[in-house]
Amino acid sequence: MKRKQTKEKICVMLVDDHAALREALRKIINLQPDLEVAAEASGGRAALQLLSDINPDVVLMDGSMPEMNGIETTRRLKQLQPKAKVIGLTLYGESTYLEEMVAVGASGYLMKTGAPEHVIEAIRIVSKGGTYFDPAVPRRHRASVARDASATEELTARELAVAKLLSNGRTNAEIAVSLDLKIPAVQAHRTAAFKKLGVRNRAGLVRVAAERHWLDT
Repeated sequence: MKRKQTKEKICVMLVDDHAALREALRKIINLQPDLEVAAEASGGRAALQLLSDINPDVVLMDGSMPEMNGIETTRRLKQLQPKAKVIGLTLYGESTYLEEMVAVGASGYLMKTGAPEHVIEAIRIVSKGGTYFDPAVPRRHRASVARDASATEELTARELAVAKLLSNGRTNAEIAVSLDLKIPAVQAHRTAAFKKLGVRNRAGLVRVAAERHWLDT
């Protein structure tokens, strides 16, 4: 759903699969003289489709949506509209996937259950190019990020090629065709790369890929 934009205001898009939360956020945001909710989407794919019609300044993005999660939606959104700022939303004090959203381009994150003034403050700060991390959500220790980055040096050429393609959303079958490999070989390289990088799933791989500038390379 989209509305007519008023360019004098900070244009906000809401992306969350819970209609009640979107309604609550819309009311909070639209009470502010300098903010306006110009579009809403119930999922990642719907949000990306709306981008052709709207140019949001700030996107409030649920991190754990079905079908396409906040990490992948944020990555694709930043490719389509690099200037748009993304703020991750979470219902729980778990920062893992929120930090992964930051790794692919988000400018911070908020607790859904936080005070309304935190939402307003975050939007204003992020719209000006700043970052906002909800103090109620513990951040990952920087040492773990450093370990992830250094681990990439151990990858073989094949493992690196497979990891890059995986981080860009390619399937095992697509990678097999691209690299002229059998699918079992792709799976073996994938397993080895995950182990060396210290990640357990594709979301973790995307975070490392963003740090190493592998996305779309």
